[in-house]
Amino acid sequence: MKMALVCWVPAAWAQVVHVTADHGVVTLSVAAQETYALMVHGEAKVPVLGVVCQQKGKKASHAITFSPAGFLTEQQYSTFGKTASLLLQVTVVEKKYSTNWVAYDNLDSFAYVGKTEPERVSFLQALLGAPMISIEFTPFLTGQPVTSTFDLTGLRAEFDKHPECAIK
Repeated sequence: MKMALVCWVPAAWAQVVHVTADHGVVTLSVAAQETYALMVHGEAKVPVLGVVCQQKGKKASHAITFSPAGFLTEQQYSTFGKTASLLLQVTVVEKKYSTNWVAYDNLDSFAYVGKTEPERVSFLQALLGAPMISIEFTPFLTGQPVTSTFDLTGLRAEFDKHPECAIK
């Protein structure tokens, strides 16, 4: 009888970080670990968390994006200036943040907005140092809150590979 020994490396379990690059803009994105279903069609949706990096002269700019993969309940939308925004609960290593997100291109994708630039950079660094984060939201027509969990263990290593992402 032959036996095979399989060794698993914990890093191999990490969620895949998808990288896209276009004209000096690098986007790193991670899909949620689980899908959620809309009650109307039962269609499986996969939320995505992303970091968009762009080099502008000598300075790098960063945006943290969240796409719930569908519209959210109207109660979650508010206004931020002339833009639709969301207030979402984000858990980073057992610390809960009440975070403000504004529409990013349309109403099915949002970018994190800190009150100040240092606050936004601090939140980005918290994400880069966290192995897992969770974001709670309520999909439209379901009435039931969903918590999506993202495995970020490979995000920091991928972030560090791209000069557009450098935090100075």
